[in-house]
Amino acid sequence: MSEIKIAEIIRELRCDKGISQEILADVCGVSMQAVSKWENGQSCPDITFVPLLAEYFGVSIDYLLTGRNHAAENIDNDFVSNLSKQELEDDVLYIIQYRNGKILDKTQWDKERLENKDTTIRIQFADESAHLPSGLHVEVWGNADIEAPDVNMNVNAGGNVNCGNVYGNISAGASVNCDVVEGSVSAGNSVNCNTIESCVSAGNNVSCDTIEGDAAAACISCNIIEGDAKAGTQIEYKKN
Repeated sequence: MSEIKIAEIIRELRCDKGISQEILADVCGVSMQAVSKWENGQSCPDITFVPLLAEYFGVSIDYLLTGRNHAAENIDNDFVSNLSKQELEDDVLYIIQYRNGKILDKTQWDKERLENKDTTIRIQFADESAHLPSGLHVEVWGNADIEAPDVNMNVNAGGNVNCGNVYGNISAGASVNCDVVEGSVSAGNSVNCNTIESCVSAGNNVSCDTIEGDAAAACISCNIIEGDAKAGTQIEYKKN
């Protein structure tokens, strides 16, 4: 096997997974120095570790050894087959990740939610797409960084959502950080926005200037709340 190639691939896979050399060493039952030598090309892992590494990182043995994925020619059919098992809607734009020789669909992303969720998908729309009268419905299996000043869309993301102005609703499995949301916001973690023109609910804290609807969160800190507010700990009205 090529020591340089496998060194680069192991280092890349470990970084993508967001783990340290020490954690990978524990997985393989070797010392951290051994993993360091693998990644520096000073030595190669014993052949008996290759299947273990491939399974742990969720890649093929061929990809681990060469960086190539011989199953790539079948990936479209496999992906369509996997998608057909999920409840997809015709009018929704689904944005996915392709990492380490495999497509990370919704099921896989949810399964690996607690492992490496630092990757952000940057989404940029042309002006004509961002202002469609009917709007867009976008579902992101990951973290979404929407690079458009004003977007007419509803967003559903498994992770975080970062954006400017959104003329629609936002639902996120983690946090929402936006300027103005002209619809409602639902987040599993925190919400940090300037203005929300409808209701907001968060599993953690909400920090906004103005909320024009109801608000429910663990802790709420805002200038103006025009609807009802319910907090698990405290509600703080900021001073203008």
